[in-house]
Amino acid sequence: MGCTSGAIGHGGRAIILALVVAAGTVRADVTTEGSSSILVFPKVISNAPAIDTIIQISNTSNSMAYARCLYVNGALPNPSAPPSPGNSPQCQEVDFDIFLTKQQPTHWVVSAGRGNGSTAPAGFDPGLIPPMWNGFTGELICIEEDSSGAPLNGNHFKGEATIVTADGDASKYNGIGILGLNTDSNVNNGDDTLCLGGGVTPSCPTGAEYNACPDTLIVNHFGAGATDPAIDEFAAGCSTGCSSVRTEVTLVPCTEDFENQIPGQAVVQFVITNEFEEVFSTSSTLTCWANWDLGVVNPVFKEAILGSRFAQTRMYSATPDQPGILGVMEEFHLLSGANESRDALNLHGEDDRPDGDVIVLPGGF
Repeated sequence: MGCTSGAIGHGGRAIILALVVAAGTVRADVTTEGSSSILVFPKVISNAPAIDTIIQISNTSNSMAYARCLYVNGALPNPSAPPSPGNSPQCQEVDFDIFLTKQQPTHWVVSAGRGNGSTAPAGFDPGLIPPMWNGFTGELICIEEDSSGAPLNGNHFKGEATIVTADGDASKYNGIGILGLNTDSNVNNGDDTLCLGGGVTPSCPTGAEYNACPDTLIVNHFGAGATDPAIDEFAAGCSTGCSSVRTEVTLVPCTEDFENQIPGQAVVQFVITNEFEEVFSTSSTLTCWANWDLGVVNPVFKEAILGSRFAQTRMYSATPDQPGILGVMEEFHLLSGANESRDALNLHGEDDRPDGDVIVLPGGF
């Protein structure tokens, strides 16, 4: 079956949801297709050889482009226990610089890095990229800078992340880009405080330097435990009900204080609408990084409670003073309990956060 079952499943889902759960007008100032000055990869995993992540980043300009990148460790101190106040993500960062010549793409495997002898892939050297340890799960964020190391609104970078497993299965999503503003009233002052949307504040005395994060994230998905009609129809020896779908949502906060080691924290509100336009809700707390199996977050995501195979979920911070959120979704299509295919999806964004977000980079940036 490979990835075919997932693709057919999405087609059916799209048709049904288009008829009964309209998303409305979607607008936000982040991009998954164009170039940007801040590039976010919310879900990065390094646990070779079982699972690993390939990062691809391209310089879309005709001049040299520089970036400072930070891996943010979202692993729990005790991964065998559920998240709790005493077992929250570690949130330390590992930073490195990359530089790309005009129109240059580069790539690396997260567990291997680049510039580490025989493990480095071919191509022009973008700079030393450290390997991540086995068990790393978290975020990668890259900020464009000039040759002196000051943040720059060049909008020269775009990228993709591919999560691969030892058996050859893979899921891919586009890096989330936040555009730098280049107007007379919105100039990047080159300091370590990056202002994403919003107005003039004590932290952002000249106002926004980058576009805002979305106010709301939207995704269409299977109910937890729902069957995949494509697998049930076409898998050899399968009868109705031998398939199931599991969905994970990975979220990161838009406000992050790396200098003072203060992780962004938000209560994420989930509003779920089933195919009959019945509405359910729940919430969960995001600290630094979260990867949630929707069926585990709350039983309301399960097909049996939703009352329909498909649903649409809207996600947003519970109060305006909390950080905005960015994220991706990954689906696992199972046959008789074993992974048959996986696929990753970027989330839709709607509207802009009026109060903005702030990223504080570590000193010496």
